[in-house]
Amino acid sequence: MSKSVSNPAHRGAPRPFRSPNVSIARSIAGSPFDKLRTTLSGHGKLIGRVTLASGIAAGALVAVPAANAAPASHETTTVESTVEAAKVVEAPTLEASATPTAMLTDIKQLERAVEVQERKAEAARKAAEAKRKAAIAAKRAAEAKKKAEAEAKAFAASQEGKIERAISVASEQIGDPYVWGATGPSSFDCSGLTQYAFSAAGIELPRVSRDQAAALPTVPNDQIQRGDLMFWGSPVYHVGIFLRWENGQAIMLHAPKPGASVREEAAWDGWFAGSTHQA
Repeated sequence: MSKSVSNPAHRGAPRPFRSPNVSIARSIAGSPFDKLRTTLSGHGKLIGRVTLASGIAAGALVAVPAANAAPASHETTTVESTVEAAKVVEAPTLEASATPTAMLTDIKQLERAVEVQERKAEAARKAAEAKRKAAIAAKRAAEAKKKAEAEAKAFAASQEGKIERAISVASEQIGDPYVWGATGPSSFDCSGLTQYAFSAAGIELPRVSRDQAAALPTVPNDQIQRGDLMFWGSPVYHVGIFLRWENGQAIMLHAPKPGASVREEAAWDGWFAGSTHQA
């Protein structure tokens, strides 16, 4: 005997509206949808679409507003305007018939687009900062160069600068032969070398060593400074330029004697100092 099964009156007819399954919706509170919704909460249209995907994934029936529908609230309008002003990439439109998988794909694409925009913005910010720092460095370098040039010019005009210039000119003559009475530019006697070098630096000295000694203030030998002159004899017969102390020995630059060339060497005994710094 077969049982008769009655057909419900609503079989084949549309099912009545069923409210969202609250327990399922709550179960996804910590899901990627919830996380993404929090991440994109400042992006206007995007949060609505993430909420839509979350609802569908939870089994709820969610109405999808039209693409050009009016905003749900004043707050939504403000956020949407802010997003559009920032030119943030919009999410693709999700249709009511779209599957949760398709929606997840669209949301992932949107997330990647947002990340790209953020990377570009960060790169632009870093480039601008690097440009600003380069401009500051260039300005400082220009100021430092200008200051160094001014200091060099001031030093060159000072007595110390002139003396260093005289030493430099005299050093350039190392190797030139000694010729009695010669004043350069390719051969020198002792006073011819000192007169030539100091004249090139703007300090005028008499022609012969005796007159040079008379023209300069005498200082104690232990107070001699680089560029001062060293004299021998009374009356004076020889002159050289003091360079430095080396192991307690004075080192001079001079044109020594016939048959020799301009050179540096240890000072001969019996010298006294004439100060070019006080000239």
